[in-house]
Amino acid sequence: MTAPPRISNEEYTRIIADIARLEVGSVQHPREAERILGGILAPILRVEGFSLEGTPIVRDEGIDFVGVRGDPALGSSESLGVEAKFYRRGQKVSIDQVRALIGAGLLKGLGRVILVSNCPFTTGARATIEHDLPLSVELKELDDLRSWLELVREAEPDAETEVRIMLRELSERFARLIARDPGALAYLEWRDVERTVAEVFDGLGFRVTLTAGSKDGGKDVILECEVAGKQATYYVEIKHWRSSTRVGADAVRKLLKVIVTEKKAGGLFLSTYGFTENAFEQLTTIEREKLRFGDQEKVVTLCRSYVKAKSGIWSPPENLTEVLFDGDSGA
Repeated sequence: MTAPPRISNEEYTRIIADIARLEVGSVQHPREAERILGGILAPILRVEGFSLEGTPIVRDEGIDFVGVRGDPALGSSESLGVEAKFYRRGQKVSIDQVRALIGAGLLKGLGRVILVSNCPFTTGARATIEHDLPLSVELKELDDLRSWLELVREAEPDAETEVRIMLRELSERFARLIARDPGALAYLEWRDVERTVAEVFDGLGFRVTLTAGSKDGGKDVILECEVAGKQATYYVEIKHWRSSTRVGADAVRKLLKVIVTEKKAGGLFLSTYGFTENAFEQLTTIEREKLRFGDQEKVVTLCRSYVKAKSGIWSPPENLTEVLFDGDSGA
């Protein structure tokens, strides 16, 4: 039998980013956190031969995911269960929650259960699994997920992956610098600003795609989030011209056309040097609802929210569109 493929370097980069989204203070909603965790665990457990599925939202009986390896029809299968516990700053996973997971695992006849949390486990919780138990119990914090990922990834990352990781780290540093000193924007190139804005939105809970530096189809960053129970996509266009040029009506109409043509939920136009006086004159009320605008102040505000979220002292609203549209300079 051919062994399952290991985690590719591209997938590794994506999973590392998703683990960071689960840090304390970054979690938007328990269901969103569970969805992100499923996307992390499924490829990791796939390497071990397990197929992972989420349990029903109602009556999950203390187990969020169930994994199966082998063929149950032939009586040669193994099963495991995963429970997620995501909290805000200052909380710990207690011994009672570990015992509840063990009970749920026994009730379902599982041979292995895993409790994943973005917070520490109490001493009592960890002591519980040191006893002889009728099933295997694993307690994993986010750093444990990172270590687990390292065990199943391809041997060596290629140069492209290394560059992506380094650029992401640099973008985080730029975001922190802008939050502290808005004047730093003047020293950044346009692509640096695009990468930084993409990193900021990722840290605030959006699923983010940074488009290519050229031929981007009229948008620089693609954002996805859940709105009223449905997935919504927003386009972000960013203009950062060292010449201090303001954005005019033609560029605004171009982005609006892309959003409407591709039937997206809306968009945000960021111009670090602002917009011309006539940039919004021909926009209808509906178009103003579809496309919002922000200048340097909006970029700085986003960076400061990002830093606070990373520090666990601020949580973005459940409806992430509030982050997009708050402080619209074109209203």
